[in-house]
Amino acid sequence: MQPEVRQAIVGYFTDAKPGKILDIPSGNCWLFHELTSGAWEYFSADLFTNASIRNFQRADLNEPLAYDDDVFDYVACLEGLEHIENTHHALREFYRILKKDGILLISTPNPLNIKSRLRFLLFGTFYGFPHLVRMPAAGEHLHISPINLSFLISFAERYGFVLDRIHRVRITVKMYRFIIHCWMLKLYTLVKLLFKDHESRRVMERLVTLNVLLNDGIVVSLRKQ
Repeated sequence: MQPEVRQAIVGYFTDAKPGKILDIPSGNCWLFHELTSGAWEYFSADLFTNASIRNFQRADLNEPLAYDDDVFDYVACLEGLEHIENTHHALREFYRILKKDGILLISTPNPLNIKSRLRFLLFGTFYGFPHLVRMPAAGEHLHISPINLSFLISFAERYGFVLDRIHRVRITVKMYRFIIHCWMLKLYTLVKLLFKDHESRRVMERLVTLNVLLNDGIVVSLRKQ
């Protein structure tokens, strides 16, 4: 996880109202140590055991989650969706276990950033997603599912979420070397959208913001209706 993405996540939870949260996949449970208020009720789940954390449960995001309906105020899926086979299944499960108005916070590599678009043009695969010689074995942290931001939002809306926010991630100085490419792409997109309907313009314009084009990762929050 890039430090800038982590900073955006920590900033969100610093300002959020404490509640019952599921961190999945929790990895080394770094998020637990960032929730400084004692009012948070932290639960963690991962494919591999972490016995040092209370309320830990082994879980596979490709399978049904062993939690009741409507139990969490927050679900944090941080750098997880890119590792699994079935994003649709995971989103349906997150919706099921969240309370009404609960928040799903997702971070994932961003295939729409300008580096990934250029890499796809040259090599046929996105930045951070190598060509697969074989499917990785369980426990290998290889990225297998690049998730287009517009697809992620549309999938989530299909299962009952509404977009809460695309969070601002700090852009590193070195990424500004692509700024000319970004402005060319933004101009091209705006011209193409001149005669499109309002909804198409709204969706496409948010995909060519500098926040999306110049960051390797994205952070999105979605609210359960």
